[in-house]
Amino acid sequence: MRTIFLLILAISNICFGQKAVSFYSTTNPKFVAAIADSSSEDEPEIDHFEHLCPGYGGFELLHRSGDSRSWLDIRFNGKTSELYSETMRAGRGGFVAKQNDTVEWRGILEDDIFTPYAIIYRVIAQDPEDETKSLSTLVVIALNRGDAKILGVRFGKDEDAEAKKLADTTAP
Repeated sequence: MRTIFLLILAISNICFGQKAVSFYSTTNPKFVAAIADSSSEDEPEIDHFEHLCPGYGGFELLHRSGDSRSWLDIRFNGKTSELYSETMRAGRGGFVAKQNDTVEWRGILEDDIFTPYAIIYRVIAQDPEDETKSLSTLVVIALNRGDAKILGVRFGKDEDAEAKKLADTTAP
């Protein structure tokens, strides 16, 4: 019932002048601030990094990595939503890692002002049934102005459209 209400609300916002759109940001190490990185340490115990990545609407992304895993945490107004455990469960396999440098931001564009409400990014994980194969998954996160939560994942045929549809259920 709640999902139907949110979907109707999202559609009505679009019909009355607000437009749901996607903007993109990067986690490419060349374009972000390195907070910590094992590549700059003499003898690190494990490979790791923490990068501060730009976002939209006052949000920042913390791209973190350790022990062959990587994920995104979300920071808003100094409060960080820690999503490591949720991301590892959502990845559908072992050694979940962010697969590319792209982050899709879903939000409302009104009077040339973009207000994000969700992000979508791709992770890859080792298939638990066949370690020679990988599983690719889109992770959808509701931003919730400082209390980010994973809404769900989408994979397979129509994964992009389905991920956008899920993200848009959180539109204001």
